[in-house]
Amino acid sequence: MTQNKIKKQGALEGVRIIDLTHAAAGTTCTMMLAAMGAEVIKIEPPWGEITRFFPPLINNYSPYFFFLNRNKKGMTLNLKTEKGIKIFKELVKMGDVVVENFGPGTMDRLGLNYDTLKEVNPKIIFASLSGFGQYGPYSKRLSFDNIAQASSGYISLCSRWAPGTPPPSEPPRGAAEAIADTVPGLFTTIAILSALYHRNVTDVGQKIDVAQADSMIAVEPSVTFYTLTGHPIWSRMSQALGGIYKAKDGYVTFSAPLRLQDRLVEFMKSELDKENIDQSDVEEWALNKSVDEIVEKLAEAKIPVAPINTIDKVVSDPHFNARELIVKVKHSKLGEVTTTGFPIKFSDTPGNLESPSPLLGEHTEEVLTTLLGYSKEEVLKLKEENVI
Repeated sequence: MTQNKIKKQGALEGVRIIDLTHAAAGTTCTMMLAAMGAEVIKIEPPWGEITRFFPPLINNYSPYFFFLNRNKKGMTLNLKTEKGIKIFKELVKMGDVVVENFGPGTMDRLGLNYDTLKEVNPKIIFASLSGFGQYGPYSKRLSFDNIAQASSGYISLCSRWAPGTPPPSEPPRGAAEAIADTVPGLFTTIAILSALYHRNVTDVGQKIDVAQADSMIAVEPSVTFYTLTGHPIWSRMSQALGGIYKAKDGYVTFSAPLRLQDRLVEFMKSELDKENIDQSDVEEWALNKSVDEIVEKLAEAKIPVAPINTIDKVVSDPHFNARELIVKVKHSKLGEVTTTGFPIKFSDTPGNLESPSPLLGEHTEEVLTTLLGYSKEEVLKLKEENVI
């Protein structure tokens, strides 16, 4: 029996998250909390949040929404109605954490800011994730992943655009995936876990302010490197040997910084039967071998090495399957979906991401009747009034 199949309690079992997130950054956070056992009640407007419509739609369902909203309960609620606000406050009274990633000021306009909600529940933890934070000159600007990548300097680093040099002739390019959604989403997860621990000690909730741009700058060693040397970190990390090399059937990368460089040089000397080794020798050596051959030889020599995998190879890779990073989830609209698993391996409180994302409003009636005590007749009336 594999670790994730053991029927054990998740680390956050008993924690209830009231989830107002949309798009990717906030939903990444609440997905991780759900994976660790928290009950996440995802609240959407009756027409659905934006990610439901991200193309391509498969059977009228977005793969992107599927990925980001596993393990959550789905509820619709119109927060522009008095009854919607009332129901939301009832949920907050029974919740532990509210997570939102609207533009700054939105929760104020709805009458649902932290000061209001802590009167409803003094222990509530209120986490806001935005592009540029709740204060500062840019706080009211809207943001998505590419905006945070650009403003934080991340795109210039990816494109090797050095400070003080003219713009490159080709447009700079950032990360292919939404890294500036994922990183702040993970920082928000860390913040919520810390606030929960603090509340367990003090019995006091608090407000959390996480910004996409802040989060990206916080993981850039180049900021410190630049202020001390005048250069970003990549400009001073050249290696005598190592990097990306073309093989007979693809590409491979290996790295040998510091003391590992001597090990790599000795390995190449043995392989080529040659005393002085340069990059051109390594390039020629790689061109005459398959990716698998290079990986096998360098791994045996204790040199960090990996094939440059396309996603299809990642999905079929035996190591990642053994680590349960590739899992299958059954979904009513998409059928059986191969997707990613939970990357943290707990010995006693295993996490997983193997419950499908909810259909629009799938658990609305369940939440209202089971958690809040509404009758089925009251639920029907709320539907007729477009509150849910």
